[in-house]
Amino acid sequence: MRVTLFSHESDVDGIFSSSIGLIRYPQARTFFLDYRKESFMKIINQIFFSNESQEKNLFIVSDLGFNDSLLSIFKSTFQNSKNANNEFIWVDHHPWSKNTIDEVSSFVELILDNSGSKCASELMYERLLSGNAYAYHLANLAHTTDFFTKNQYLSPLPEIIRYYLNFNDSYERLSKLAHKIANGILWDIDMSEDYTRYETLRDTDKKRVLNDLKIKKINDLNVVFVKSSPYIQTSIFSEEVFSLTNADVAIFYGKNGKISIRRNNDKIDCNAIALNLIDGGGHKFAAGGTIHSDPNQLDNIISEIEGIIHKLKGSINN
Repeated sequence: MRVTLFSHESDVDGIFSSSIGLIRYPQARTFFLDYRKESFMKIINQIFFSNESQEKNLFIVSDLGFNDSLLSIFKSTFQNSKNANNEFIWVDHHPWSKNTIDEVSSFVELILDNSGSKCASELMYERLLSGNAYAYHLANLAHTTDFFTKNQYLSPLPEIIRYYLNFNDSYERLSKLAHKIANGILWDIDMSEDYTRYETLRDTDKKRVLNDLKIKKINDLNVVFVKSSPYIQTSIFSEEVFSLTNADVAIFYGKNGKISIRRNNDKIDCNAIALNLIDGGGHKFAAGGTIHSDPNQLDNIISEIEGIIHKLKGSINN
């Protein structure tokens, strides 16, 4: 049986989800994706071309919320491929619409969490490797990073993942990392050397970014707008930003129009903001998407986020 794993590219939960899948299926191919439509089309293309194979295929998608705009093509792809005796498992802890669940559940085994208390790695452990001590450990570590519980130590893996995404061969680097973790290697000399190089780039960008913070009062929220950097791991850096500003929400924005959203309390859910963006997704602690505004104009970015928060808060008052 051919096994293909698709997972989120930019955080520990995505990598560990894939690693847990690799413990169960060492022969599996791995793909690491973001939330753009282009990424979801890669899933569809892989499924489509597998129909030509005589070998049975198992596709596992983890830590990727469904893109509702592609529901029709996904449903058709799933249906045709299931007729070819292929199997599908979609493991996710992001919010799914009832309509999407109803439309695809006949073709896909859905392992979803509506409680908001589990990460994708925990769901992968429960579905694929329940009782495996190492997979359980990975799931707990992923939970710590995804929910910011700070109850156990984790090596600088989140920042290593951020660093690897800057390379043209990021797919190969992330795949190698996932295989290492699947084989019990959470840190080694290569990662240590990479991290030393990364620290210099990160610290240089931190100084620049902290000089350009802008805070805006929107309804009852203090929102800080922060330039993003390819060398700064957003979730970790957000704690430093919140400590300096005491803001409720941080919006990290870049020249490509992508934004990442982090929160400092439960006044608003990050994914509620993200769902108003292009290809927006995530969960209440961390989310992201692409703005509709000109990404080179901070005032426009602020206005767009301000409008979204006003709408969510049921107010149009400044």
